[in-house]
Amino acid sequence: MYILNRYFYFILLIIANLSVVAQTLTRDTLQAKKPALTLAAIYSSDASYYGQTISERLPYILAHAGVKLPGGFFLSAGAYKLINVGSGISGVDLTAGYEFKLSQNLSSAISYSRSFYPDSSLFLQSTNLNTFSGELNYDWSWLTTGVNADYIPGEKGALFLSFNASKSIELASFSHNDYISFDPSFSVVGSTQRISITEQVPSSTSGGKGGGVVRLPFNKNNQKPQYRTVEKTSFNLLSYNLKLPLAYNRTNYTFEVAYQGTLGSNTIESTSNTPRSFFSMGFYYMF
Repeated sequence: MYILNRYFYFILLIIANLSVVAQTLTRDTLQAKKPALTLAAIYSSDASYYGQTISERLPYILAHAGVKLPGGFFLSAGAYKLINVGSGISGVDLTAGYEFKLSQNLSSAISYSRSFYPDSSLFLQSTNLNTFSGELNYDWSWLTTGVNADYIPGEKGALFLSFNASKSIELASFSHNDYISFDPSFSVVGSTQRISITEQVPSSTSGGKGGGVVRLPFNKNNQKPQYRTVEKTSFNLLSYNLKLPLAYNRTNYTFEVAYQGTLGSNTIESTSNTPRSFFSMGFYYMF
């Protein structure tokens, strides 16, 4: 817990430094694009990891800071606090990445995230501390679709793939400085999984069409079936997710409320596969 608290103060230092970096680049850069700094505070009624949840509800608050630099590079830092568990910081994420355009309508991004959680963390993602990510998004003008890939290295690592479809709708505007937006999205998530299977060792008897050699047992133990445990990798669907965010937007800030419904599969024993509902609120300030 002491280490996580240290990382929390480190997050605050990063937020302050990101602000200084953004201001400095704004003064010094000769490019047309300016760096964009975003600070956010988000509340969620439950924690979800690719649509997977545990039976116990885990409401949390997230403090987030992110900066997009000229040229496509971005940095972000976030600190999680579970509301009903413990008194310290529940997790920390640090991310660095790069966004780029492949064509007028096709965009892409790659990133690396490093996470820190206490040993007793209830977050499902607490065992996955390193994540390499990539995404492709295509803007059809009436709909945006995308594919995301997250690779978790290590002995218990996995590859997560998700297909996303979203639509941005402007509902109303009270002046030229504000508007209300509705951005529904749907995603299907799948992942590779390693499963341990116990199977019988093949018989030592061998033969063929011209005859063969039969190894006779020398004792009773050799007559008993022999078993071994092997690991196999399979790809399965994890969840179906629907998110319905409604936001009030102004020049420098956004206030958003959202509902998310998720239906998980039964491929992971430690998670719940019953339909779950999430409610969230977020405040975002852009510099």
